[in-house]
Amino acid sequence: MKASVITSFGGPEVLQEADVPTPGPGRGQVLARVHAAGVNPAELTARSGGFGLPAPAIIGFEFAGTVEQVGEGVTGVRVGDRIAGWPDSFVQGAYAEFTLSGNYALIPDGVTFEQAAATVIGADNAARGLALLAPERGETLVVTGASGALGSAAVQFARLAGLTVIGIAGRDSLPYVESLGATAVEYGDGLVDRVRDAAPDGVDAALDTAGKGLLPALIELRGGTRRVVTLADLDAGRYRVQFSGGNPGNRRNQFVRTALEHIAAGEWRTRIGRTFPLSQAADAHRFLAAGHTGGKVLLVP
Repeated sequence: MKASVITSFGGPEVLQEADVPTPGPGRGQVLARVHAAGVNPAELTARSGGFGLPAPAIIGFEFAGTVEQVGEGVTGVRVGDRIAGWPDSFVQGAYAEFTLSGNYALIPDGVTFEQAAATVIGADNAARGLALLAPERGETLVVTGASGALGSAAVQFARLAGLTVIGIAGRDSLPYVESLGATAVEYGDGLVDRVRDAAPDGVDAALDTAGKGLLPALIELRGGTRRVVTLADLDAGRYRVQFSGGNPGNRRNQFVRTALEHIAAGEWRTRIGRTFPLSQAADAHRFLAAGHTGGKVLLVP
């Protein structure tokens, strides 16, 4: 199979397309033919050596595709089914024509592979962050990074749960955030005052999905660290704010399935910034690193 392989860690140029053996599914796994793979900031870190992965490695932490083979003990899916989920290995990932997975959700009719691949990590992480905040219907939630895949998922889950949402985003993305049902507020100097103007009765909870040094502003808005959670800021401990990062032990495919069902029902929006062929994985990383992607970046093998 074709895959984008890292033989040494460094800049985007270390992503090189190569022919590698197609893996076989073990017990509890399916072999999936990848139709679309998300490109995420964590993969830029992995490529540069930040996770200490062994080489050679095939990265790519979320995918959508079809079941090609079913391993022993697998129930509920069959060859040809459309699924979206996580590869089981950090070094046998989704930047390839095939990947192995034991954690996935069925893709409903009416949802494209691109929409599904753009939803996996965002929906799971957003739902976990909201659960930590335990918001109640009618409360007001602030979400940073509200136009990104993770932030927009948080906005949409919160709106579906009956919350009022203040979504913080860059100027060009404010109309998109408004289209999700949030009140959009622009980043920059005076942010706290703008949020207070948008929520004169106060803010009940805050979810940081941006990791851009906004925790002090969120703490000020909340009057303390209670009910402030970050999914992205590694300085959380410095501010005594709860941090929750995604890992194989806390992934819940039911959150992905719920989001995909909302897409199928016309109740959820995904925004694709740009797609790249597998052979241009390095360019996809450069594009993501430059920022202002306008939506999710995907690889299409």
